[in-house]
Amino acid sequence: MKKSFSFFAVLSLALGAASAHAEPGACREPAQGQGRVQMDDAMFKRMDANSDGAVSKAEFQAFNAKRFKEMDADKDGKVTREEMDVRVNQAMKNGLQHLNDRFAAADANQDGGLDREEAQAMPVMQVYFEQVDTNKDGKVTREEYLAAMPLLHRVKNIGPKGKDDAL
Repeated sequence: MKKSFSFFAVLSLALGAASAHAEPGACREPAQGQGRVQMDDAMFKRMDANSDGAVSKAEFQAFNAKRFKEMDADKDGKVTREEMDVRVNQAMKNGLQHLNDRFAAADANQDGGLDREEAQAMPVMQVYFEQVDTNKDGKVTREEYLAAMPLLHRVKNIGPKGKDDAL
């Protein structure tokens, strides 16, 4: 029983993070230049039901109970592999749509690539433009951007001078 709770707790957090990322505005990068912190903050706030700055065991369990209920499509009190796959696939689809929307919003001239000026709309891209532009043509394509997600998501905070506090 303990093993299954741990599995669902980890799965719930992963799905919650994907959902938080997919929610409009949850991953918005403000002018101060913070990156992934917004996603983490949105997730924490959703778990911290009484907004006291800490997640109690009861809040954690309530959060996981809600996730379980969302995954249990036929409401039989069990989550099958198929139900879990549907939820994970939907969260991934929503997350991908969110990333595509962010890219499209930054691509001011709608040419399918971000030049250095357009990349300024995404502070993390300002810092990692060279690494993300893998073919070194001076533009980051949607494919390069999506392929760089592991690099960009390990960034916790981009400070005012472009220094990052990577995880």
